[in-house]
Amino acid sequence: MLRRLLLLFFGGVFAVNSLRVAVVGEGVIGLSTATAILDLAEKENITAPNIQIFHHKPFEKILSRHIAGLFRIDSGSEINKKYGYDTFEKLATLWREYGGLSGVQLVSGHILSDSKVKLDSQRVAYGSLVYNYRDLTEPELFGPTSLFDLPRNTSTHGIHYTAYTSEGLRFCPFLKKELIAKGVRFTQRRIENLEELGAEFDVVVNAAGLFGGVLAGDDAGNMSPIRGVLIRVDAPWHKHFLYRDFSTITIPVIDSVYMGTVKQEGAYGPNNVTFNDIQDITSRYVQLQPSFKRVHMLSSFVGYRPGRKQVRVEKQIREAYGQKKFTVVHNYGHGGNGFTLGYGSAVHAARLVLDLSLDSYAGIVPEPLPVNSTVGDWVQVLDD
Repeated sequence: MLRRLLLLFFGGVFAVNSLRVAVVGEGVIGLSTATAILDLAEKENITAPNIQIFHHKPFEKILSRHIAGLFRIDSGSEINKKYGYDTFEKLATLWREYGGLSGVQLVSGHILSDSKVKLDSQRVAYGSLVYNYRDLTEPELFGPTSLFDLPRNTSTHGIHYTAYTSEGLRFCPFLKKELIAKGVRFTQRRIENLEELGAEFDVVVNAAGLFGGVLAGDDAGNMSPIRGVLIRVDAPWHKHFLYRDFSTITIPVIDSVYMGTVKQEGAYGPNNVTFNDIQDITSRYVQLQPSFKRVHMLSSFVGYRPGRKQVRVEKQIREAYGQKKFTVVHNYGHGGNGFTLGYGSAVHAARLVLDLSLDSYAGIVPEPLPVNSTVGDWVQVLDD
């Protein structure tokens, strides 16, 4: 809080003018964190830090570029609800002000499951946050005039809700454009460790996704890749998202539809979309909607979600090569919820960067995971 006190005393000029912030990662988490830092600086009427974002891969090759970004929270923990609320508020603001130009789209749809327990957990996680959340009725589920024509002898249940997508293909470039307009610099450079940036900057934000634990140096063993496959198809009639048991999905975005997926925890190959991947996904989905056997595939992508038991938003004080102290703020480990929790966790991280009050997180921040610096075999395979 010392920086905050100095800020109040000197009117903001002395403290924050000199604050230099490096963000590692150009994906949705890195871009969201830089955005949140500037948003909070403006809200708190303090001078914005100088921010530089580092990335070593072109945008076309990173996970965020290929994500449909439907708002849906996997885990209903209190901290995830807080992150989800703050993200939803940001998406609603962007939708009202920019509409689809921001990559944000308002969409309704359905989730089907044979597990009522799983669907009830969705209500707990975000049912009061999204729009129009309700259970599907029997006429909507079963029979020839229903949405799905499911056989009546099944135990399938369903929910409906309206929320936002934030398609990575458009959302991330929008955030980047906004950041550049506010003076944020982008540099393509491989960062081997946080200390090399600590020698140059006051604060280093670790938003390195799957490799965040390796870069942190104390958390590699708590990270695990989750292999996923998405197929982008041309289906202009398809206007509603549809999930079957959280793995067979379609998500319509502004000019196409994403179809998927696989969730192969711990897998780190193959690094290309295989014939078996396409056959598996399409055969599952065509059972739900036969019209999709006629769609045209536009592209496909393999990505590795940053699996972790919980999102890591944490502050540390470190030394750069034993000479200069600097602050590290971690923000990674979002699993498959990066676009749903991303801006919310970014606000938390931004408060740590700017030494602002953390009262709204009191009692809901989980205990840190034990230190585990074991580097798995997947690191060498996927670190290209």
